[in-house]
Amino acid sequence: MAAEEATVASVSLALMEKRKVAPTGAVSYKAAVVQPWRSSYMRCAVGINRIASPKKGHMDDLLKNKTAVVYGAGAIGSAVARAFAKAGAAVFVADHNAGALQKLAGAQIQTAQVDVLDKDAVAAFVKFVAEQTGRVDISFCATSTHKPGGDQGAALAELSYEEFSMPLIDYTRAHFHTTNAVSPYMIQQGSGVIMGITAIPSQMPFPYTAGFGPAWAAVEAFLRLAAAELGPYGVRTVCLHSAGSEGAADKTLGASTPEIEKRFEGWSQRWASRNLLGKAPTLEEVGHMAVFMASDFAGVTTATTISLNGGMISH
Repeated sequence: MAAEEATVASVSLALMEKRKVAPTGAVSYKAAVVQPWRSSYMRCAVGINRIASPKKGHMDDLLKNKTAVVYGAGAIGSAVARAFAKAGAAVFVADHNAGALQKLAGAQIQTAQVDVLDKDAVAAFVKFVAEQTGRVDISFCATSTHKPGGDQGAALAELSYEEFSMPLIDYTRAHFHTTNAVSPYMIQQGSGVIMGITAIPSQMPFPYTAGFGPAWAAVEAFLRLAAAELGPYGVRTVCLHSAGSEGAADKTLGASTPEIEKRFEGWSQRWASRNLLGKAPTLEEVGHMAVFMASDFAGVTTATTISLNGGMISH
């Protein structure tokens, strides 16, 4: 028994020191019989040791032969769409704003003017994509509400219920429509990933964020529910959780709120006191994380939020 334990220990040490370990004879079958978990661990460890390091430029092919649909051509949606295209995916972007779409159209990115809150329009868009490419592998919803009212910066007492609930209704409706439109195709092909992005107020109290914190929390809960229902068919859901990137929140800020500057200063102080790195993710970093989580390298990651928040939220 002591010799068997020494064999396992020596191989583990060799792996940690990145020494070459022969795939056979490293773990005795007797040790596996006595301690089955050790055999499983060693098979895993040896397997990891055999994985080749990514070649230069490998990230450019991470989504090769995949089709992605992205909803929203704002700061986040555009960054994610470009990152998907650079990683080799065929990308289709939908937004209600034709002007924003014109900036994205290119060889690997096709665009369509679609209101994500319109169920039939979303379904028709996804059907078109599937007919063009034969499959839909990735769905990323980065839309925001495009109606007036409900702006961040207002106190609860300054809002009507309709203004407060508008982000809740629009965000969940967008994810509901986009998920239900794409899931039949993903179920049929036995794979796919449905993605979204939320912000700090979904999990951390921030005053004067109106209905946006509850809306983002609802999106996270919705994606977990979708993961539970679609997981048996090989479909994953992932939600990026961001500390905010330049330009990402401009559309939702209430510029007309009298106290906005003072309240924004309070947000900044709270943000700075909690951010362990002292910085927010760049749009490029958001795109890179989206690519990785959409790739096969993240094939067992589902029903979770992925931190892009500098440690502001830790579990």
